[in-house]
Amino acid sequence: MATQVEDKFMAMNVEAATRFRTFQPTAMTITKESSCRIFCRRFFICILLVAVVALSSIVYAVYSYASNLSDVCHTKECLRSAAAFKQNMNLQADPCEDFYSYVCGNWADDHPRPARHGAYSWYDERQTKIYRNIRIQLEANVTRSDPKPVAQAKSMYKACLSEANRERYGFTAVQSYLKEFGLPLTPTLLNRTKTSARKYKFDWISSVAKIQRKLGLNVIVGFNIEQDHQDKNRNRLTLEYHYRPDELRFPAYEWSKLKAKAHGRRPVAVRSSSQDTDESDNESAEEEEEKDGEDDEDEIDTTELAESFARVIEAINPSIDTSGMDEKMNVLAERFAEFHRSLPKPLNSEDESEPEYYTVKQLQNATDHHIKPKKSYPVWQRYLDVLFANQPDAKPSDDEQLQMTPENVEFLGKLIDVVSDQPPALIELYVWGTVASFLVDHEFNDATLEEECAQVVHKLMGLAVSYAIADKSFLERTKPRVEQMLTDIRDEFDQMVLETDWMDAYTKYASLEKSKAMKSLIGFPEWILDDQKLEEHYAGLEISPTRHLENWVTALEFMNTGWLRSWKVKNNEVWDMDPTEVNAYNIFDRNAINIPVAIIQYPFYYLGLDALNYGALGEVLGHELTHGFDNAGRHYDKFGNEKRWWSNHTLQEYDKRAQCLEEQYSSYYVPEAKAFINGTLTLGENIADNGGLREAFRAYRAYVKRNGPEPVLPGFENFSHEQLLFISFGNQYCESISPAVAKYLVEDEHSPSKYRVLGVLSNMPEFSEAFQCPSGSKMNPKKKCRVW
Repeated sequence: MATQVEDKFMAMNVEAATRFRTFQPTAMTITKESSCRIFCRRFFICILLVAVVALSSIVYAVYSYASNLSDVCHTKECLRSAAAFKQNMNLQADPCEDFYSYVCGNWADDHPRPARHGAYSWYDERQTKIYRNIRIQLEANVTRSDPKPVAQAKSMYKACLSEANRERYGFTAVQSYLKEFGLPLTPTLLNRTKTSARKYKFDWISSVAKIQRKLGLNVIVGFNIEQDHQDKNRNRLTLEYHYRPDELRFPAYEWSKLKAKAHGRRPVAVRSSSQDTDESDNESAEEEEEKDGEDDEDEIDTTELAESFARVIEAINPSIDTSGMDEKMNVLAERFAEFHRSLPKPLNSEDESEPEYYTVKQLQNATDHHIKPKKSYPVWQRYLDVLFANQPDAKPSDDEQLQMTPENVEFLGKLIDVVSDQPPALIELYVWGTVASFLVDHEFNDATLEEECAQVVHKLMGLAVSYAIADKSFLERTKPRVEQMLTDIRDEFDQMVLETDWMDAYTKYASLEKSKAMKSLIGFPEWILDDQKLEEHYAGLEISPTRHLENWVTALEFMNTGWLRSWKVKNNEVWDMDPTEVNAYNIFDRNAINIPVAIIQYPFYYLGLDALNYGALGEVLGHELTHGFDNAGRHYDKFGNEKRWWSNHTLQEYDKRAQCLEEQYSSYYVPEAKAFINGTLTLGENIADNGGLREAFRAYRAYVKRNGPEPVLPGFENFSHEQLLFISFGNQYCESISPAVAKYLVEDEHSPSKYRVLGVLSNMPEFSEAFQCPSGSKMNPKKKCRVW
């Protein structure tokens, strides 16, 4: 049995061994056949891996590109700025030789200068837009939601457009006003045979006081209101005589009195008066050329005046035909000019010393002393009694002191000395001619087009018109950002003061104190959004829907009533300028800067990137701040008092640096004007330009440190943000001028726009670094000037 088991076991082993031997050759045969398949499988895996890597690379590249796209600003503001820059720039120009041509070389092509403008800039273009918006608002129908003053402004506009009503009511209104002023309908001297000049009585003092009260017009004598030079918290009344053509045009514009003392940017366009900013006043180059070579502005063209008298007399007296009265008109004109020439020349404010205080009685005594040995000629108390007749509570008391310079007191004595010798009928002619011409020939009366009538309303009811552009969203969103920008710029100015090595410690401290105390009025008076407060401001003003002339005289009287009362009002944060004006100002004697909402628009703001905003509006803010420390502003302390508060050493060092700027700008030749810039005249503006951009540039760097880098501007991916800042700065000064008007630009206290750009940037090493300008190139001169 065991043997059988063993045999069986052996048989199984043999069979297994046999199977193993037959399996081995078969396995080896399969490996050789499969080697190709294995190779192919491995090759396919490699190809697959390569494809995956390539696809991953593509995906990564697309992702990276998409990520980079998020760093390009695609907002509508950025797209608008990029498109405008591309349109205006001349990329063929070398930025290191002429940066103005580089930035503004094509500006005139896309912004043609209207024929009525001698010069045309971004400021003019934006101001035109503001006026257009005002006109649209005034043309709209009155709604229930309109505050009363807004509805009145619309009524005034419609009355202005009605020529039929103007012809129907105009001459009777002028007759009424002349009678109110104690004036005849025709000058007494026109018919000398009827009245003896010796016996004729005319109360000229009462007449001119009534005219001042109603029209705000200085005729022979006038008044003004000034800050007390020792206490800026109060105002003082002053008596004066200043004959200025602009007063005959807009004598009581809501902001004109204070703005006359403001230090701001060049008024919009080129105008006959530096105080006006509406485009309608812009004289053409041809008109300017015609004026060139004429006699002194004080000289009167009697031929033209005679024609004017004839026209005015016929307008007031439709029954009179002056066609055969040429000789009489010529006599009137000659006598008027004779009286005007006899008046003493107005004072130059630069020649006046520090104001002093006088009671009305003391002023009268000084006048009587000057006209000796003539008998006393009472004038000042009588003038003030009539001037304040409608509001006796505002009249100065007997012991109230007026503020006047000794030179002004002496001048008024000379004035009364001359007038007291003149026949009453001649004084009457002078008063009649001035006022009648004002009422009949005033450009308010000439306004017939929609644009002109809109500007009339804007002049007379500025705050009611500003209501249309005032916006709560501005107060909530934009104003805080602009205020922060100003804070950044002020911080950088303060730091620049600390870094100076030419100021002593005391003057540095005083400068920092003034910077800290400087007030800023940005946008518009917030109270005009309050319907009730707006209506309170215009309380008592009545507007007719049909009588244009009465409307503007009523509005003038309304403004003058407020002006007369303002000398008793404590000075706080008073808005010194029109919110609808595309401009900015520094008011020295208030230590305040005014930035109206009208300038907080494209291309000065809302540019998409803060690099661009700092280059444009930021420079404006820095410019106005720096005015407080320029060659004029440095004479006013932190309270707005005119006094010396710098040490002798600091003044000497300041003057050295200012002299460098003076020489630099005096070396700029303006081919169109065939003249050099007056570096002395333009010094204050040049100091403000240079300091303003430097402060804005440093403030932007601080902004980036605080907030991180900004996206890039589309189409300007190869430009750094600092380069864009400089482009934005240059862009805001793009301008086109006619050759004929260029010569008037070199007589302005602002340098021509091109040289404002070239002068500032050639003094900034940061600009040369940004654009890699070689040393010695025009935009990177070896000698650079710097005050701040």
